[in-house]
Amino acid sequence: METLLENRISIARLPTPVYYFPRLSEELGIELHVKRDDLTESVASGNKIRKLEYLLYDAKKKGADTLVSCGGVQSNHCRAVAWVAAKRNMSCVLLLRGKKPQAMQGNIFLNSLLGAEMRFYSPEAFEKLDEIRETVCSELEADGKKPYYIPMGGSNATGSLGYVRVVKEIVETGIQFDHVYCAIGSVGTFAGLWLGRRYFNLPEHRIHGIAVCENTAFFASELSRIQREFKKCHDTDVDFTGADRMMDEGYMGIGYAMNTEAELKELIRYARKEGLVLDPVYTLKAFLGLADHVRKGIVKPGERVLFIHTGGHSGLFPKTGEFENLMGL
Repeated sequence: METLLENRISIARLPTPVYYFPRLSEELGIELHVKRDDLTESVASGNKIRKLEYLLYDAKKKGADTLVSCGGVQSNHCRAVAWVAAKRNMSCVLLLRGKKPQAMQGNIFLNSLLGAEMRFYSPEAFEKLDEIRETVCSELEADGKKPYYIPMGGSNATGSLGYVRVVKEIVETGIQFDHVYCAIGSVGTFAGLWLGRRYFNLPEHRIHGIAVCENTAFFASELSRIQREFKKCHDTDVDFTGADRMMDEGYMGIGYAMNTEAELKELIRYARKEGLVLDPVYTLKAFLGLADHVRKGIVKPGERVLFIHTGGHSGLFPKTGEFENLMGL
């Protein structure tokens, strides 16, 4: 594992800081710390760039000159891929699920600014993503390009190494945390934290993943896929036994990237209470899950909790209309 962790191209600002939030700690009755992975970079901020350090290394090793990836219309991951491609003088093709928006907002604007080619597909067509990927990569190869495909969220064995490395940063803080919380969207972040916990011998760290889409059974199958990839691609055996018990699918609300008025009111309250600005798709729902775990006694009073802020602030801007009435604008 140590050798694998060295196989990266440094593009993120690491290590990210850990901040203590006293007023939210008092409100929740715990000791709340936040690891600010929203500070990994400016435009490419968030957790995805950590995975891309390892995926970029692999792409360059294989002689690629074009990065191809996929996600929702406002995918934070795709925006990070677009930035990495521009940074490394590579082409970029993004396969996006959903209709092309009329207004260039949020990540769509940033993707375009960075020079990425965006192709839009209906949700029904996107179900055949494997066929789309093969067709697009074949077209690029016919044009003389050397494409490198990055799965959704960068969540494969190679990408998850980015969050194995995060545990090393957590250890180096010298703080002993009772719980670590993160959002689960494509499971790579959670997978890396889980493996890092074992690799760095931290049994006391309880890793919790709050799902923002899909269910626990789906994510368990994705962990099995990543386990197989570690063996096939890196000749490394990894173990996710027990990880499924630490995933909670109870906070998805009305759907992926969709919010209730009550959820958005909490986002506003956290921002105004202590300057903790969450994104509406991932970190808000994960933080609401953490707060509810405190109420349910899963997290005990006075315990020390680390919340991983995975970024995604650009996801706020397409939702400004939903915030206007709530903020009296």
